Amino acid sequence: MSVDERRDQILDAVRDLVDAEGFHAVAMDRIAQACGITRTLIYQQFGNLPGLLLAMVDREFGRAAAAFQRAERRPPAPGQSRFAAGVAGVLEAVDADPATWRMLLMPSQGGPPELYERLEQARSLTRAHMNEALLAADPALSSLTNPDRALAIAMLHTMSQELVRLRLRDPAAYTAERLLAQAEWMNKAMFGRKPGTPAP
Repeated sequence: MSVDERRDQILDAVRDLVDAEGFHAVAMDRIAQACGITRTLIYQQFGNLPGLLLAMVDREFGRAAAAFQRAERRPPAPGQSRFAAGVAGVLEAVDADPATWRMLLMPSQGGPPELYERLEQARSLTRAHMNEALLAADPALSSLTNPDRALAIAMLHTMSQELVRLRLRDPAAYTAERLLAQAEWMNKAMFGRKPGTPAP
């Protein structure tokens, strides 16, 4: 096994343990046993337990960020809003890697401080992206019925996160189709256009 493959194996074991039992359950002995290696090898690669946890957080955050960027570039299906298209892309990423998204959107206690710092940075970037997308669609913002764009974006972002959490908690009850229908409704309610205003 190459160094990179071994590193991924170790970080996978950490992520899976965090997903199953929380950050407090992670110990060098348990990770070494799960990977069939010695603790010395883990210390050589990551230095200590905080370094190991931070490496895992950084990797998962990077993967989620890449998935989000792909989702925001996803072309809408016929009749679909850009917002719902983005939500569809995120839901696909969530289904492909639920452990990562559970850690980021439903984090347990005891994580490294950097995790919560990165989550706040991600929230700010997501809200900024929503604002940029809205401005690109209507620079003058003269065609929208909603008088408070900033508050609407904050609300839409919060509700978007909750859609993903519902999918993570109970995918059988909260199907992608059900969640996307709600996303379309929220988008229209928050950013409806004035009567007689053509769509961009």
